[in-house]
Amino acid sequence: MQFNEITQISSRQNNKAKIWLKLKTTQGVKKHDLILIEGVRFCITALQNQAEIKTFLFVDNKIGEKIFTEFQRLISSSMPEKLLDFEENSFRIGEELFQNIANVRNPQGVIFITKKPDLWALDDWITHKQPQKIVLLDKIADPGNLGTIIRTAHAFNYTGLILKAGSVDPYNPKVLRSTMGSLFALDLIEVKSYQEIKQLDLKLLVSDMNGILLPKYDRSQIKQGHILAIGNEAHGIDEDLIKLADDIISIPMARNIESLNAAIAFAIMAYQLEQP
Repeated sequence: MQFNEITQISSRQNNKAKIWLKLKTTQGVKKHDLILIEGVRFCITALQNQAEIKTFLFVDNKIGEKIFTEFQRLISSSMPEKLLDFEENSFRIGEELFQNIANVRNPQGVIFITKKPDLWALDDWITHKQPQKIVLLDKIADPGNLGTIIRTAHAFNYTGLILKAGSVDPYNPKVLRSTMGSLFALDLIEVKSYQEIKQLDLKLLVSDMNGILLPKYDRSQIKQGHILAIGNEAHGIDEDLIKLADDIISIPMARNIESLNAAIAFAIMAYQLEQP
């Protein structure tokens, strides 16, 4: 199929376009159970991680045509079973409408509309999965931090991410952009109480300034996996988590530094825990 053969939409009054425009809001995401992802790299990562993509949007110009052809070639060669779905659900979007749908000022010319990744209850997740390495985020408030932590967790082979009510919405557009597609590689798990994590037969490691310095931590204790808890940017770790912790760990730092950015702290700890 050629680019000029796919359906063209340029009006905001089109019924499909009305839904896509609403996906820029939290309310729209919740109502339609869909999220909007954009940019070539993000969309490729979503494809590779088996995201449930409903619609493929390309800006109706030479740039969009080139990107469409590249995705058509990629899908044809690496996942040919999805080629027909790709072609049937691709749309050429007028430049003004495309800009209105996009969340960034200078969109790259491609937007995928995907099913919102499931937010698991811990009981259900344990039934369907085999927990190994999990990151627990205690009321992380900054969208950029959450997105970066998700991306870093993917890089270090964490399989699940536990969130408690009070954390930033993982489907926030800023979070989605920061993950660069890694959101589709991890399972999102919601808990109402931290007591629930006792169901997991894994050591709970809590990040705190007064813990064991990481280079001295005995990693042989976590060969079967672990839960790594990172605290809120402003208030640190919840006292309930400290009480539940199997071990409290800390990053060595200069004395005149109070704390690190939550995403940076997680990245350092995830790396250190991988060392022999």
